[in-house]
Amino acid sequence: MNKPLLETVNLPGSKSESNRALMMAAYGGFPLEVENLSEAHDTVLLAKLLERIRSSNPSHEVVLDCEDAGAVARFLMTYLAGKPGNWLLTGTTRLCERPMAPLITTLRQLGADINCSVTEGCLPVGIKGKYIRGGDVSLDASQSSQFATSLLMAAPTWEKGLRLMLKTEPVSEPYLNMSIAMMDYFGVRVFRDGQTITVNPQPYQFRKFRVAPDWSAASFWYEWVALSDGGGLFLNGLMANSLQGDSVVSDRFAKLGVKTVFTENGVCISKEEPTSFQLNEPIVFDFKTTPDLFPSIFTTCIALHINSVFKGISTLYNKESDRINSLITELSRIYTFINIVYDDKIIIEKSSLTIGYEDSKKVVFNTYHDHRIAMALAALAPRFGAIAIDNPSVVNKSYPTFWNELKKLL
Repeated sequence: MNKPLLETVNLPGSKSESNRALMMAAYGGFPLEVENLSEAHDTVLLAKLLERIRSSNPSHEVVLDCEDAGAVARFLMTYLAGKPGNWLLTGTTRLCERPMAPLITTLRQLGADINCSVTEGCLPVGIKGKYIRGGDVSLDASQSSQFATSLLMAAPTWEKGLRLMLKTEPVSEPYLNMSIAMMDYFGVRVFRDGQTITVNPQPYQFRKFRVAPDWSAASFWYEWVALSDGGGLFLNGLMANSLQGDSVVSDRFAKLGVKTVFTENGVCISKEEPTSFQLNEPIVFDFKTTPDLFPSIFTTCIALHINSVFKGISTLYNKESDRINSLITELSRIYTFINIVYDDKIIIEKSSLTIGYEDSKKVVFNTYHDHRIAMALAALAPRFGAIAIDNPSVVNKSYPTFWNELKKLL
């Protein structure tokens, strides 16, 4: 159904690392000298908006369209709160529905002048940039770690620094750890004691930086191998020692029959006979710390007819799409399965294919304007030989070369 997998796959630079590096350079006031900066649309957009902010006349209102980029909006909100000028931060209809309230609340505690133009706690927001002194504040981090990252990156530039008390355990905590590690790389010491994080005033220091390949993007090639008839892929440049929490994808897919071998130059992944679900016992996955791995793992479990339990999924309703219901809807077009959905857990049972091989080629999957939905559904191709996707350019958000890499394998 598909040719043996012998190809080398090239991954994009991590947009999470790239976006943080751009912000730290902006706060430090130095040009970013970086290798392998992501070409993802979100990173290109952030760089463009930062340049526009730098060249703007502070006496006029400046409209900044973050399109569908949640991290861009959240990072810039804190940056603009302390930047003299009148700013209007907006985005797509979907972005204007996504949660921003915890960050807005905490910034207001710090004295920021932020006005929600339409709905309280959401974009669009008007910001009158002013001097932020910093100090002690609390934050609800239950919806996104990006709120804490946004505050921490600005903290060393404030007169009083920041003592941030997290009222909840942060979701996607590896991303917060990445932020702290990168701040340390650029010369800023961050102290953490449980749920309290302290940053004293101090300068960012210029350093060259190399962005690592993206482990989140690698998850779709793990899915591809899991659904293939055999063979393997070489993921170029991917390394074991990573700032990225999604590097645990190798352990997650080991349960689904994909073996990972680390080399000096990248990662070899190959298909093995999975053993963990041969007795039809459900496999339990927890996505509280790694929500971006959900689309690839969920789709793989449906396609392999694995009884599964998916925990820690509450934040997935508020991504670029409602990723839970988007995937259930699209996969139900070719599979039948029992799904029991709770607020923070899904149980999947008795998956089976309900459409013929030829008929599957007539299905055009809806991507819901969500790059990870598109890539997760595209990786079903080893099962069907061909997959039709609407709005394929949506992958540009994180992985502009995805389709070129996929064509090598067909």
